[in-house]
Amino acid sequence: MTNRIKEFRNMVAHLSDVPISDVEKEQSIAQASPYRQTYHIESESGTLGDPNGFSYFNGKYHLFYQWSPMAFSKAPHYTQHGWKHLISDDLVNWQDLGAAIESDTKYDKYGTYSGSAIPVHDKLLMFYTGNTWINTETDNNWLRVPYQLTAFMDKNNQVHRSNSPIIEGTFDGYTAHFRDPKVWQKDSQYYAILGVQRKNLTGTALILQSDDFEKWHSLGELKTNYEELGYMWECPDYFEIDDKGMLIFCPQGLKSSGSQYQNIYQTCYLLGDQVSLPQTDFKHESLNELDNGFDLYASQTMLAPDGRRIIISWMGLPETAYPTEKYHYSGCMTIPKELHIKNGELYQIPIKEMNSLRKNCHSLNERLENETVDLKLKKMSNEFDLTVKFNDSNALMLDLFADALDQRRFRVILNKKKNEIMIDRSQSGVEVATEYGVTRKIDYKLSEKLNLKIYTDCSSIEIFINNGEKVFTSRIFPNEDQIHMFLHSICGTTNIDGSIYEMK
Repeated sequence: MTNRIKEFRNMVAHLSDVPISDVEKEQSIAQASPYRQTYHIESESGTLGDPNGFSYFNGKYHLFYQWSPMAFSKAPHYTQHGWKHLISDDLVNWQDLGAAIESDTKYDKYGTYSGSAIPVHDKLLMFYTGNTWINTETDNNWLRVPYQLTAFMDKNNQVHRSNSPIIEGTFDGYTAHFRDPKVWQKDSQYYAILGVQRKNLTGTALILQSDDFEKWHSLGELKTNYEELGYMWECPDYFEIDDKGMLIFCPQGLKSSGSQYQNIYQTCYLLGDQVSLPQTDFKHESLNELDNGFDLYASQTMLAPDGRRIIISWMGLPETAYPTEKYHYSGCMTIPKELHIKNGELYQIPIKEMNSLRKNCHSLNERLENETVDLKLKKMSNEFDLTVKFNDSNALMLDLFADALDQRRFRVILNKKKNEIMIDRSQSGVEVATEYGVTRKIDYKLSEKLNLKIYTDCSSIEIFINNGEKVFTSRIFPNEDQIHMFLHSICGTTNIDGSIYEMK
């Protein structure tokens, strides 16, 4: 059993309560890491977790995230938690505004957990979960009490919190795992969906409704085809897109099945008809994984001013140790992606604003006949925009983050003969979560021509197949000399054309 006293030792309400020399020490250790990303969001130190309050307000994009900058501090260790606040004009260049909310009230003393925000007139309305514990005088018999809390941010980016919770504890029939409200507005009504756990230890989601963002009542569970799907649903996000209703959520406790559900925890989605609120029936298709890589969790979407539905996710997993912890930090965000439904299928497309980070374009035009080509790149942070044509070959193998001898690499295999796509990080660098396997693969019908877009950074790779029909997101931790790219055509001829851009 977790020793909560040890977990929360030396707890402070504000980062400003920690001596500045200790804060700067943590930041200095983190900045020395060889794995610091170039264009992905990550914390100066400590842990970065779930994206929160992703929104557009007062002419800016706003992103908050779970934030514990002293998480890896030692001698002494400090416990501090809150929401970090970033703003942006374009979703790719972000300004750090520091703490938006910290765990400094009796309702969130032990954690300002996940939540969301929507712009209404001159305010950004916020809804989130605060966590606290009772029986803290004991060693191990602490009991969790969640609080659902509201706040608003004004045009000066100052957050004003409510004096009392919307919900204290839980409703009958549910455990204290009751959190992560995602809020939206429709037809002058406010709605929120929360991830919860039933008393029988199965996961589900609840929908709340309000006329004024102050008094809320439950509409009941979102009624899906899955009565028993994992033991807890985290980070639910319901929205409507292209005349469809969609739920993205993290059902914890799924058992692996074939090539599915291989990570410790998954992010999944259900796509179906729009929910006719206040009725909560959701007619949907079968469950799908949002991402087919090793490291994606806790996604949140927002509606941009131009109508795009944009998603960003934590590139990391709970209860997983990453090599960056040696340098006193962990976690980063994915690049933002635009969501679309095409022919009943979900597509995740890198936002067009990513093009502003391109520089030094290099053209690629290779005809491979049962051979291997070695391309030495200048840096690890690149965008690859490629067209693959299988003339008569069985497969194409791409080794990215490779050393000069191609002994260390991240491997992508596009197997036309088997109609399969596989990624392999077994030789990519420092090992991560190998108990959950070192490969991921999907069945995928490969035609003669394939679009392949890949974003690499110093410790991550994001792969988009055919304009985002399938996506693979992964952390990797290579050596600094792994800047080669090897192309292998197997059993025949493959053409590869396109561009490689260095990223700012």
